[in-house]
Amino acid sequence: MATLNTSAYSTIARAFILWAFANLGGTLWLLLDFSLDRIDDYPIALLTGLVAALVSLCIVPLVIPFFSLMCHLQVGLSRRSLALIGVTLFFLLANKLLELLLPISSAHDLLSMSLPYWAAAMLTVLWLYSPAQRENTGRATACD
Repeated sequence: MATLNTSAYSTIARAFILWAFANLGGTLWLLLDFSLDRIDDYPIALLTGLVAALVSLCIVPLVIPFFSLMCHLQVGLSRRSLALIGVTLFFLLANKLLELLLPISSAHDLLSMSLPYWAAAMLTVLWLYSPAQRENTGRATACD
């Protein structure tokens, strides 16, 4: 059985942390938004969160190689900037997938429901790739 090196483990862990926090944050945001108008609309937010989690889980296997490649590229951008760009691109890919799979009348309607997930993902990336986070781990990896 092959063991994962620290860099691969860090990449996989960050991808799943990003997935979890983006989905939790986006769903909580929608839950608050829907419940403020009518408390009975909370199941819509929860169902949206479930769909978002399932669709974005399908994207995670693509995100992990991106983050691994990002760890080894020297393109002159910070890893945080590359992660923000990558997450935005994968967000657009997930939206396109949702647009194809669900009976949605317009891309604008889809964006209004999915922007909280993008915002939560951006905040998670800013936290995951912050200098304070690197100092808290106590060790340096290729992805720090």
